[in-house]
Amino acid sequence: MLENSLMQGNKSVLFVLGAFALVALVPACSPKKSAAPAQAAASTQPTLVAKVVYFEGEVRIDGAAPELGKELPSKVTIETGPSGSCDIVLGAKNAIRISPSAIAQLDFSGIVKEVSLKKGGFAAVLRGLAKSEGSDTFRVVTAAAAAAVRGTCFCVWADEGETYVCACNGAVRTIDAKGSNVLSLESSHHLAKYYSVSGGVTSVRPAGLEHHDDAAVESLAARIGETVDWTKEDR
Repeated sequence: MLENSLMQGNKSVLFVLGAFALVALVPACSPKKSAAPAQAAASTQPTLVAKVVYFEGEVRIDGAAPELGKELPSKVTIETGPSGSCDIVLGAKNAIRISPSAIAQLDFSGIVKEVSLKKGGFAAVLRGLAKSEGSDTFRVVTAAAAAAVRGTCFCVWADEGETYVCACNGAVRTIDAKGSNVLSLESSHHLAKYYSVSGGVTSVRPAGLEHHDDAAVESLAARIGETVDWTKEDR
């Protein structure tokens, strides 16, 4: 199935956390800078309900088997086996996918939704998050970098020493775990980078279309009744 294209060798996009502490260099990607505004804004924003709309293979949500259509807690851990994947709809117009062999901690309690991706792949099509000038609304953190967006199509793939980030259709701001290598990835049709950590030093190199493809992103968008226009950037 298309969902399996997020497996190793089929899918991609966004990054950073774990072995390194993020430096408060870029406010958009800095947990310390954004935490207070996020908590304040959360009290005035409607709660977005997260529900599992599809899964296959081995999937555990907080250690238990998932239930289709059941509302998830605002903070939850999802683990998938080698053949497992899970699609979640957040609100009416945001869809995320956890790939096979992944561990992801989701925190949707604040205005800035955050995913700590320990390993495996993550993809998102975000069309219904609250937006404000100069403020990001979704962030993914891995062991090598952090990525922040306001609403876009993107994907991230991570292991212990490397993170692959792809701006599939839109704009993604990234920063490595030590506060360097600040980048803005903007593309209407996939622009990716690899962040690699070796000996405490992070390097960045160009990447091609890996871990995912157009069909995988389009299938995720279809979960929320959306399409992807590959001729222009989603903002």
